[in-house]
Amino acid sequence: MKLLIARSNYFSYSETFIDEQIKQLQPHAVLYEGWQPSRLYDGGSIYPFPLNQLLVRGSLRRLFTDLYQKIYTYFLRKYLRKNQIDAFLANYGPLGTHIFEACQAENVSFAIVFLGFDANETKTLEDYGAKYAQVLPKAKAVIVVASAMKPTLEKICGPLPNLHVIPCGVDLNQFYPLKQKQKSTTFQLISVARFAAKKGSLLSIKSFEILLKQFPDAQFNMVGDGPLWQEAKDYVASQHLEKNIHFLGAKSPAEYLPLLQAADAFIQHSIITPSGDSEGTPVAILEASATGLAIVSTRHAGIPEAVIEDVTGILVDEHDVEAMGNALIRLASDAELCQQMGIAARKHMQEHYEVGKLSQSIKQLLS
Repeated sequence: MKLLIARSNYFSYSETFIDEQIKQLQPHAVLYEGWQPSRLYDGGSIYPFPLNQLLVRGSLRRLFTDLYQKIYTYFLRKYLRKNQIDAFLANYGPLGTHIFEACQAENVSFAIVFLGFDANETKTLEDYGAKYAQVLPKAKAVIVVASAMKPTLEKICGPLPNLHVIPCGVDLNQFYPLKQKQKSTTFQLISVARFAAKKGSLLSIKSFEILLKQFPDAQFNMVGDGPLWQEAKDYVASQHLEKNIHFLGAKSPAEYLPLLQAADAFIQHSIITPSGDSEGTPVAILEASATGLAIVSTRHAGIPEAVIEDVTGILVDEHDVEAMGNALIRLASDAELCQQMGIAARKHMQEHYEVGKLSQSIKQLLS
């Protein structure tokens, strides 16, 4: 099967699942750049000059939206035909609505992967809901990364027999616990997330403050950057928490793996934002679980599937900072519980979230 994969960005620290998907499925090519991706990973474009110039296609897209879609479909069809593509995997719902006409015209089977906001955010559903209703029933497969995403799409489209739940996965060879972990005298907490509203980073910080009342030497490493990074830093400075909370910026998986391995627990206070934005299945939680960490998170989207409550971690309701703080105290007070949950978390990933098996499930749907 000659597979083409499309994504909106060439690379993003917050899209490690798509990076892993590409690595596992080994497509013929990868397209990227927005919801009408035209640039190729290995260089070049589906467009000839001058459309291969960003300024030209950006102006066309902005000034003549409908015309640009017709131009895009024309050249995408040419690319599919010339390269004899058999199947097209589109990451994110909006992107899928832009490629389906070319796929249908060239008899190329296509699947669309919904990863979170694209099945939940109010503005996105307003802009693309009608297209979803038109396109999704025609896809070879519609894939959501969490069961919680199904009702929204089926409310828009009606029953979808082609809808499948395949969660994000984790490479267990890349993320693993140390055989002998160096014991620390202080409780070590970590998060790996963009500082975006749905990640609830400030709520995690406030939960950690509750922990500090009983464990004043506890340490919290926060990996990531994003639009709310400065707000979080300003809050930490205002509360004089700089000795306990450390902002490490965006890091690659290879760079933050040792930080995960050195930690005692992982935290992420995911929430539904006022705009309706929501997680799918946070990959960082899967990576931390694979590394053998107890997880503290919220009952949100696909998290209750990835974290078995009171077995691999502790879950609280969204915005319940006090409950999350008490969960941290519980883990900091009981090193054996922390260790047991970490072992169970690793096992849960081995049984249900191994990325190779999940990628094969996607491949089978496209065959």
